[in-house]
Amino acid sequence: MKGTFVSIWDNGSIRTPAELDEKTGEISTESVDADGMEHLMEEWFEDEEGEEIEVCPICHEYALKTVVKEGIGKTLYEDKVCCNPDCENQ
Repeated sequence: MKGTFVSIWDNGSIRTPAELDEKTGEISTESVDADGMEHLMEEWFEDEEGEEIEVCPICHEYALKTVVKEGIGKTLYEDKVCCNPDCENQ
């Protein structure tokens, strides 16, 4: 899926053409010069229709997906984890 990788920094933003592999969740984009940008606030992949897909805040290379996890006792809750099974954000 073609789209744009958007990163919001405390002192500006960067938009870069990108592609999202819908099977793996991997986001491919060109490297850009982020000199002068200091604190990353948030980032997402935006498809051509404007839908925003959250990006993993740990690896910054894969989309987040919603999973159901076991809580205390017999409860369940939804959480967002990285699509990359090797990322520590599981």
